[in-house]
Amino acid sequence: MVPQSDFDRMSSLSNVEVHDIDEKLRLVLDTVSTFIMIMDNTLRVRRANKPFLDYFGYSSGDVIGHQFGNIAKTANDSFILICAQQVLESGQEKRFELPSSHREGRFFRYVIRPWPGGVAIFADDVTEQTRATENIMQELARDQASKELGGVGSGIVDSNGTILRASLGLAVLLGVKRRLLNDASIYRVLSPGSREKVEKCLERRGLETETVEIEYLTDGAELAPARMICSPFSSGRFQNCTAFIIQDCARCGEPPSRSQNG
Repeated sequence: MVPQSDFDRMSSLSNVEVHDIDEKLRLVLDTVSTFIMIMDNTLRVRRANKPFLDYFGYSSGDVIGHQFGNIAKTANDSFILICAQQVLESGQEKRFELPSSHREGRFFRYVIRPWPGGVAIFADDVTEQTRATENIMQELARDQASKELGGVGSGIVDSNGTILRASLGLAVLLGVKRRLLNDASIYRVLSPGSREKVEKCLERRGLETETVEIEYLTDGAELAPARMICSPFSSGRFQNCTAFIIQDCARCGEPPSRSQNG
């Protein structure tokens, strides 16, 4: 990880065998999860740790001493090579994220830095963070669309009718702060007759989606007719739950439908 001249000088001063220093360095590199590859100023690979080799399916002999361009397999690999060349020429670090071209569905964050005598590439698997960010962005987009649509709110409830997740549209529909809906009961905003219908839906939680006509407390002031669609839902921490959509008939410009549940 240092120029060979410095490496030789350090080993002579410390009276430690070069092999011992090299072996200790290898053990350190192989114990981290980050993919590490270090190249000289001709982009010839000097070091590659075990996580890197395992990810690409290489042996040490396939990589060490070879030009990175000769082991690049995909378009993404070629892009990384171009970035490494740019860092080598400019002396400026580069950071970016890319979907993996070797493992479907994985995302990696790359850091390419100038290194003594060359350049170093570090890569970390950030798939879970990326997916979490995407989920948040998707939820924000749904919330905004729901708010702008007007007259529509959605959420997830457990078998007791406790609201586990509420959309921004539902908060607007009910005229309350969204945070106040967490762990509140859906029955508190339904008329007595509507509560019975929804209770039966939640009790059944069958394989089919059900639609019931309800009256709900809109803006915390008066009861208004609406259509409530309930569907079985299980995902992550939300197991054996029910996802629902409440559609205010008047705001959406539709009359309540005549269903067998109405």
